[in-house]
Amino acid sequence: MYVLIEYNKNYNQNIKQLEKNNLISILLFKIILTDKNQTKQNLEKIFELKKKINPKFSAIQIRIDKITNQTQSIINNLKQDFDLIIGLGGLNKINRFFLEQTKIDFLQDPQNSSFKIKFDFIHHFNSGLNHILSKMAQNKQIGFIFSLNFTQTSNKLIIAKEIGRIDQNIKFARKYKIPIYLNFIIQNQNQIKTQQQIQEISKIFTISTQQINQITTILEQKIKKNKNIKSKNYISENIKIIEGN
Repeated sequence: MYVLIEYNKNYNQNIKQLEKNNLISILLFKIILTDKNQTKQNLEKIFELKKKINPKFSAIQIRIDKITNQTQSIINNLKQDFDLIIGLGGLNKINRFFLEQTKIDFLQDPQNSSFKIKFDFIHHFNSGLNHILSKMAQNKQIGFIFSLNFTQTSNKLIIAKEIGRIDQNIKFARKYKIPIYLNFIIQNQNQIKTQQQIQEISKIFTISTQQINQITTILEQKIKKNKNIKSKNYISENIKIIEGN
């Protein structure tokens, strides 16, 4: 099973533990898009670090603090440098921008309230998604990532609300056949779970057997698809040039 692991001071220890558990790591870099010059400097640092570590697989998580005229092109251009492009959601306008304007592979945590406190409605949760946005994700083949890191807070009310919002979004994903990934974004060894453990944790949500099985394969499938698209023989989906002997 492929898993996302952040680069931090625990990185080397985490990698060793992942290998012991027969898990394949995808090194996750993070960037905040602010003004053009600062974004350029931050990207240069990430590229230098990526070159130094030389991971087999890499991903970048994009957080948008301000949408500018360059935001769309900056995000889309990263497709050539990373195996996976992940947009960090939360605000409704940011969720919509990622789904409508960019070529990300996954929208992460559209339900999260770290940018602004969310207030739920009487009959449904304020989960950052609706039928329109879900349809956009379906049409553009953008998956959803739901991080389980929130479960490590001591605030039971926050955990309960987050579970409810994720659960609602999992139902949207099932209805619109959107692939999902549900796991920890690994920062320390306590967050490293086996495939079986993740399958058991997933059962606290209203999730189908198909979705549970999907969690363990979706990152690998997306990486393989992206590599195929980047290959020189790729023309379009299901069409590829076959070179002669």
